[in-house]
Amino acid sequence: MFAFPLSDYTPHGFCLAWQPGLIWLQAVSDLLTVLAYYSIPAAILVVLARRRDLQFRPVILLFAAFIVACGTTHLISVVTLWLPIYWTEGVVKAVTAILSVTTAIVLWPLLPKLLAAPSSAEMRAHNARLEAQVAERDMAAVRLNESRKLLRRLYAHTPAALHAMDQTGVLLDVSDHWLELFGYHRQDVIGRRMRDFYVPEQGDIADDHLDALCTGGGERRVERRIWRGDGEIRDVEATYELEHDSLGRVERILVALIDVTSRKRAEAALRASEERLRQSQKMEAVGQLTGGIAHDFNNLLTTIMGSLEMLGRQEGLDMRGQRLARNALEGSQRAARLTSQLLSFSRRQRLSPESMVPADVVTGIRDLLLRTAGENVALALPAPNPAQWHVLADRNQLEVALVNLVINARDAVTGTGAVSSATHGRQTGRQSSRAAGSPTQGTVSIRFANYTLAHADISALGQDHIEPGDFVGISVSDTGEGMTPDVLARAFEPFFTTKPQGAGTGLGLSQTYGFATQSGGAVRIDSTPGLGTTVELLLPRAMHAAAKPAGEPAPDPAGRGETLLLVEDDTLLRQTVADGLRQRGYHVIEAADGNAALATLIRGVNVDFLFTDVMMPGGLNGVAVARAARGLRSDLKIMFATGYSDRRVLAEWPETLDLVQKPYTLETLATRIAARLHRQAAAS
Repeated sequence: MFAFPLSDYTPHGFCLAWQPGLIWLQAVSDLLTVLAYYSIPAAILVVLARRRDLQFRPVILLFAAFIVACGTTHLISVVTLWLPIYWTEGVVKAVTAILSVTTAIVLWPLLPKLLAAPSSAEMRAHNARLEAQVAERDMAAVRLNESRKLLRRLYAHTPAALHAMDQTGVLLDVSDHWLELFGYHRQDVIGRRMRDFYVPEQGDIADDHLDALCTGGGERRVERRIWRGDGEIRDVEATYELEHDSLGRVERILVALIDVTSRKRAEAALRASEERLRQSQKMEAVGQLTGGIAHDFNNLLTTIMGSLEMLGRQEGLDMRGQRLARNALEGSQRAARLTSQLLSFSRRQRLSPESMVPADVVTGIRDLLLRTAGENVALALPAPNPAQWHVLADRNQLEVALVNLVINARDAVTGTGAVSSATHGRQTGRQSSRAAGSPTQGTVSIRFANYTLAHADISALGQDHIEPGDFVGISVSDTGEGMTPDVLARAFEPFFTTKPQGAGTGLGLSQTYGFATQSGGAVRIDSTPGLGTTVELLLPRAMHAAAKPAGEPAPDPAGRGETLLLVEDDTLLRQTVADGLRQRGYHVIEAADGNAALATLIRGVNVDFLFTDVMMPGGLNGVAVARAARGLRSDLKIMFATGYSDRRVLAEWPETLDLVQKPYTLETLATRIAARLHRQAAAS
């Protein structure tokens, strides 16, 4: 406090006339105001001490000082009631004035900011919004975490095989299905290069493709072949997706793999099936062509053979004429065998299947097979096997097939059946060695096997035309040069041969193929160039052994005046057969077609025997003629002749079929007719 002289002034109580009530009213009021003024700054200081984050702290402190000064002025007013310290009061008021002016000056610029400050309600609403946002953010974080877990589970358990790798192909992560596809555990693959799991020939290709992808090129979808952990090879389709960082650099590569092994195998099987279908259609078309040709040739050959046979029986023919007739007849018979091969290929040969033991068939023609193989080839025949199944087939056709296969095997071993230009040099060398006295040695083996084939086995063998069941395998193997793929593809085509000109007709395998398929079986060839060839017949198993019929003496082919109705549309053949039968004592009535034959029967002409061709023009085939004739004459004996076996037509005949296969000799025909007539007469 300032020291000023007090005697010069009068206390303020003097002005109040020292009235006690008035003085104490003034004093008490000012003291209460002092207490209030001093308590407010104290509260402000407590708030500032506890809330150091409050804005405008200097202004609040200035305001607190201003209030303290105001309170002090009231305190001085109480003192001046008794003491005249007006200089001190003036100084305090001056300080108060300075503080108040300063506070006012500072406060007005802050007024817009103070007015902009939110109210309590606004603060509560704002806080509520903040709390909602915080809760929403917390929920989003929870959902994000759950989504990440879900994505991880989806990545791990997705049906597709997924993996992530860096630019160098190092695996960063793999899905569970990837591990199942590759057959590994996770710890065995993470950190390894992806190329380690491709087949060796695709490792460099995969690396080049990865480099192209990372530089902006390369296909996003490619096919790969992988090694499983167990050594199995699988085909997969890989789809690539690149992830880049903020600078556009490749950060990782995501790859989805789809196992397409089954699809590719199915596609390969479909292509093989389509190829077999095309081959089957081609063989069927060729078979129809050759069958038609053989039918026409059989009519011509029957005419020629019959004429030559009758010519040889003529009296007065000198020895030279008889020799020429015999030579011509032998040539015709060779031509007949050729057409028989064509019919066998076209599956129109008349077969007489019987139950037989395969080993017995080979034993029956053993000497022929040995002569066929020749001295330079070792023929290995199968040892007896009691467990070997019986086979159901035509014995004659099976014997012919075996001979044809041994011939082909012998030629492959000795080098007379060239299969390609690549092997021609070796074959020529063999022939030269043989000519020089060094015979070529090789082996031809015949084997038997039992097979029970299911649908899957038949499909795997590529023999879709046969039905599942039991089959007997009869194979002929050689140690020759084998067949190249292009030769193998044409092996069954008629007249196709790799042998030198004059060394073969190209019908051996064709005839074997036709015989096997017509018998309800198949033929398969396994051949490797340089190692040899195996041709195997698959023929149906005979469930029961057939009893051998007792032999009967051949009847006398001469007739006893019986009347024969001969139905044949080929004029030359009809006339030749009629003349030959008349020479043998038969009365022959000729009919050019079915209508003429039925007209003869309707007129009531006495006929003992009907001999009719099966396939004829005019709307009536031989079976239709025979059925109509049976309706007119129930006791009429009937025999058919055909150049090829049309099973659909012959199946319409309800009785036991008596059939003569063209071309036939007049002697054979007369013997068959006599046997039928005489057997019927003996039974009567």
